[in-house]
Amino acid sequence: MESHALDIEELKSYVGFGPEDESELAALQGPAAKDLDTLLGRFYGTIDQHQGAREVFKDPEKQRPRLRRTMASWVLTLLEGPYDREYAERRLAIGRAHVQNQMPQRYMLTSMNVIRGWFMELCSRVHLDDPARILKAVHATNKVLDIELAMMLATYRDDLLARMQRQERLATLGELAAGIHHELKNPLAAVRTSAFALRERRSVRADARARGLLERIDTNVDRATEIITDLLSFARLRNPSRRNVSVHDLVKSAVGRVTIPPSIQLTLDLDPDLPAVNVDSAQLEQVIVNLLANAFDACGDDGGVRITSRMVAGRVAVVITDDGDGIHERDLLRVFEPLYSTKPEGVGLGLSLSQHLARANNAKLAIASTHGEGTAVTIVFGA
Repeated sequence: MESHALDIEELKSYVGFGPEDESELAALQGPAAKDLDTLLGRFYGTIDQHQGAREVFKDPEKQRPRLRRTMASWVLTLLEGPYDREYAERRLAIGRAHVQNQMPQRYMLTSMNVIRGWFMELCSRVHLDDPARILKAVHATNKVLDIELAMMLATYRDDLLARMQRQERLATLGELAAGIHHELKNPLAAVRTSAFALRERRSVRADARARGLLERIDTNVDRATEIITDLLSFARLRNPSRRNVSVHDLVKSAVGRVTIPPSIQLTLDLDPDLPAVNVDSAQLEQVIVNLLANAFDACGDDGGVRITSRMVAGRVAVVITDDGDGIHERDLLRVFEPLYSTKPEGVGLGLSLSQHLARANNAKLAIASTHGEGTAVTIVFGA
């Protein structure tokens, strides 16, 4: 996802950022490096005071040290420049990471305010005896932070536009699905009935080739029916009927609905003592069934799939892992798009439908994959 027509030179010109500002920022590099602990303490102290901000971090024990290093690097490179196209692309990548990790925009804005306040204090301390120099340093930091904020907001804008486009596609898909279901339901039923009648003829029962052709008809009618059903699910996604259910029972029931290929080893590592989750059990079973089908496909003729249930940052999570080929990085950002599929015979509805069902039940799907090493899909309940 690229920011639309974001020009770093235009931003610099708009706020009046020039060589003198770059010089002022360079003078702050050493003092800023020495005082980073103050900023980091203030930054994460602000987060810890607000439950909504804390909940952005799903696994704070693991994430916090890495994010502190990232924040320190962000501040120091903010002062170093050079403020060119490569600089802008690196900063936009950070904004895209915020969007991908679903950091609410309000927390991004308030975080920038905390950083801005620290910079103002830093300017005053560094040039304590020179009020005019303090003013120059303050103006320079405000300009560069305004540029940073503009780039961050651009990534959120692009994400909003992309989501609006997806909603439009889904609305169109829903209308298309209703029409396809109406037009094809009866013809497919007639094909299936005719195939059944032919199969009962003595001459067909005695002809292996004819039986094989009828089996192909049945298989493809089933496939067409499955596609129409998935399309219709987009058009008629009902409101969930939630109740407290056991995740252990939910997974067991979903596993009972799938056909496990004989060459695939399915391993269950379920904690029966996890808290109940408040979901529509039929909808979440369908999500698990869809994810298992994808995992089996990814493994091909041989492989292993594991389902694990555990607590993650105080929330119940189910993780479905396969040791298949994994997903290319270029495809990973698009796997939830309707009608996007990397499979030769795929329609691209399973993951998109699963995501919608999960969101409707206050759950979140997250995919981690490395090409050639397998895929892990996590369902986090109450996310």
